[in-house]
Amino acid sequence: MAKIISVGTADAPYKLRQSEVKSFIHNLFSTSYNEIDRLITVFDNSNISNRHFSVEMDWLSDEHAFSERNRIFKEVALELSEKAINECLKNTGADYSDINNIIYVTSTGLTTPTLDAILFNKLNLNRHIKRTPLWGLGCAGGASGISKAMDYVNAHPKQNALVLAIELCSLTFQKDDLSKSNIVASSLFSDGCAAAFVAGSESKYANNNGVNLIDSMATIYEDSLDVMGWDIVNNGFKVLFSRDIPSIVKEYVNPNINELISKHNLSVEDIKHYVAHPGGMKIISAYEESLGLTNGKLDNSRKVLKDHGNMSSPSVLYVLKEFFSKQHTAGEYGLISALGPGFSSELVLFKTA
Repeated sequence: MAKIISVGTADAPYKLRQSEVKSFIHNLFSTSYNEIDRLITVFDNSNISNRHFSVEMDWLSDEHAFSERNRIFKEVALELSEKAINECLKNTGADYSDINNIIYVTSTGLTTPTLDAILFNKLNLNRHIKRTPLWGLGCAGGASGISKAMDYVNAHPKQNALVLAIELCSLTFQKDDLSKSNIVASSLFSDGCAAAFVAGSESKYANNNGVNLIDSMATIYEDSLDVMGWDIVNNGFKVLFSRDIPSIVKEYVNPNINELISKHNLSVEDIKHYVAHPGGMKIISAYEESLGLTNGKLDNSRKVLKDHGNMSSPSVLYVLKEFFSKQHTAGEYGLISALGPGFSSELVLFKTA
C-alpha cells in the first residue's frame, strides 16, 4: 500500500498583509472601476490575514509581457522547489537518489524542458528518474499529483515518488482586467510550493510514519468548462472564476465523496479527517454544509487559508502538512479533496498509520 510519509513547503519571498493588498487593489482600480467600493469588501470577508507573492506589490501596477512573467516564474519556482524538496526529504531521511518518479504540477508558468528536468541538473537526481509533468489542473493539481504518485508506487512497490506542486499566481495578475473575477481572484490567490514524498509498500521507507493511501477518484462535470480556468491573452493568463463555485460544491461534493467511500463500505460518518483544498471561505462553508461537518474538521484548511491565501495546487499539500503536525489515532479514515478547472474533483481516501 502506498504511503505519504512527508510534506515540505516553501513560501514565496514577499509576505503581505491582506490589508496591504486591499489598499493597493483599491487604489489601482478606483479611477477606472465604478463598482470598486462595493467589490473591495471581498477582502474583508476572505478570512485571509497574510499572503506570499513572488514579486513586490508595486510590480503588479505596471505592464509586463508574458515573457517577463515567465522568466520570473522559472527563477522563483526553481528556488522554491529546491527548498520544498529539501525540507520534505529531510523529514524522511531520504535523499535525491531515492526519488524514482517526480510528478511536477503547475498551472501558472511554462518551461520546456519542464522544471523537473532543470531540477535534475541542479540537484543531480537519478539519471533514470521518471518525469510526470502535469499542467493545467489548477487547484485540483496537488490532490491529482498524490493520486498519480499512489498509482505509480502501487505498480512499483519498491520505489518512491515525489509530488512537487508550485504556483506563482501573483505573476498572472492583469492590471487592466476590470472583471469581477479579477477582483475576487486578487483577494484570494497567492504563491507557494509544496513537495510530498510517497513510498511504495516495499520501499525502505514504507515503515516510516505517515498515512496509507487506499483509493482515489477523479470526476469531471459536464458543461462546466467556464467555471474556472485561464484565458490566454497577450500579457499572459487572464483568470476565469465563476461565482457559482460554492453552489456547485454544495450540490456535488457529498454525492461525489459517497461514490468513492461506498466502494469501501464507508459512510461520511466514518471519515474522521478532511484534508480539503481551502479555495475560499465560501467554499469551506459549502463543504461543511454539504457534508454536515462539525467540530472543526476543516480547521487545518481554515488555518492555511488565513496564513497563506489560496495558492492553487500546493494548498492541499500545505493542509496535509498541518495534518501531519498533529497527533492522530491509527486506523482512522480521511480524505484529501480538491476541486479545479474542468470543472473537476480529485479525491484520495487514506487511513492513518
